[in-house]
Amino acid sequence: MSTLSREESKKRVWRVCGILALVTIVEIAAALIHYNYMEDSPKTFLNILFIILSAGKAYYIMSEFMHLKYELKPMVISVLAPFLFLIWGVIAFLWEGKYWLSMKQFWDVLN
Repeated sequence: MSTLSREESKKRVWRVCGILALVTIVEIAAALIHYNYMEDSPKTFLNILFIILSAGKAYYIMSEFMHLKYELKPMVISVLAPFLFLIWGVIAFLWEGKYWLSMKQFWDVLN
């Protein structure tokens, strides 16, 4: 049972949507600035920025819309742990794929 009134709940939802929209606009602006004015520069900073902003949005969505901010700690951990393992798995597969690609290129040069 919520202790917020209907008007307070509506204000909170609009505030959350505004924050998420602002972060999305920052992401789009960063991408457009990078690709229009800094095409030749490395994309490492841009990738790190996107990862941080996307992780922040995911946390904010999970905490507000999935109400994890108000849940008990074990419940939060039971939801976040699989997400973190998924992120770890993606990074591990990309790392391994990069290694296999480099080994394939190495053997192609030798043959």
